[in-house]
Amino acid sequence: MAAMKSLALVLVLSPVWVAAQTPPAPAWISPEVHGDQRVTFRIAAPKAQAVTLRGEWMKGTESLALTKDSEGLWSVTTAPLPADLYSYSFMVDGVKTIDTRNPLLKTGARSSDSAVDVPGAAAAHHALRAVPHGTVHIELYSSGATGTLRRLHVYTPPGYEAGRGRYPVLYLLHGSGDTDREWTSYGRANLIADNLIADGKLKPLVIVMTDGHPADPNNPALRARNTELFAKDLLESVIPFVEKKYRIEARRERRALAGLSMGGAQTLATGLKALDHFSALGVFSMGPRGETFEEEHRAVLADATGTNQRLRLFWIACGKDDFLWEPALRLHETLDKRGIRHVWKPTEGAHNWLVWRRYLSEFLPLLFQ
Repeated sequence: MAAMKSLALVLVLSPVWVAAQTPPAPAWISPEVHGDQRVTFRIAAPKAQAVTLRGEWMKGTESLALTKDSEGLWSVTTAPLPADLYSYSFMVDGVKTIDTRNPLLKTGARSSDSAVDVPGAAAAHHALRAVPHGTVHIELYSSGATGTLRRLHVYTPPGYEAGRGRYPVLYLLHGSGDTDREWTSYGRANLIADNLIADGKLKPLVIVMTDGHPADPNNPALRARNTELFAKDLLESVIPFVEKKYRIEARRERRALAGLSMGGAQTLATGLKALDHFSALGVFSMGPRGETFEEEHRAVLADATGTNQRLRLFWIACGKDDFLWEPALRLHETLDKRGIRHVWKPTEGAHNWLVWRRYLSEFLPLLFQ
């Protein structure tokens, strides 16, 4: 009887105990996306003297100052933002921090920011839509260039696992602040490809995203050889590994190479010297930054007829507010002068993912026509 009374007491008290252990709903959220596409950002910092917000939608050194309420909660609401995925961070008394209330992050090679997704038609090209989706694979391979195991990401299109056919391949390179992960985790290359395939604008393909930092960043001597080591890694290790494991058409006519910023420089340095491997090149937000480009690629530039026959697509794009606008423009002018056929696409925008997602969505449908 005593045991039954104890059990009854436990059963009666259990809901109270559970309720006491359930964490309360948060009193505030951040970021809060409003119906008119304004966004409110908040951070609790009762002892802070000044808090500002930096966002990927801002120009130059712009920032927004937050206001503190009586409880020590800082907040600011933006003007309506165009639909897109944006990174942002807070500066709290001069110290950069992420938004601790927001699990969505833009990671990178050296630091991370928070991210906010403002939905709308302008971002439809990289939106998560109810269409068939491909698969993103994470692979480790042995690199002859570094003597280490290295990581890469591979996108296979919808239907790949169930089929037997072979696919063309794009090797897609990131910038200096990122890794092989960011083209899918933040650039949404997989969703862009899924949507284009679903809309009938892109023939299914495989996309391989490699790590463009083969050299130890803490070793200055090796860091100076990063481009050289990257080319060796790509041509001698990455391509053989991927073509052995995945159903890829292993011929130059069905291979393309493209990249943004540092990846654009690697595309130029590696791709122009390996037209026996690639038939299409894409350069996003990059151009020659020194005086040696024409000398380094003398053979390709001197033989416009031969280069134009081998290079089915040479696509270059850069935003007019990009700090690399002048190098990109010089690349276009040099190719024009040498008679090298290419597509030159000057756009609005700066050096950020807002333009790079759009560039990829425009570049992909032009491949393997």
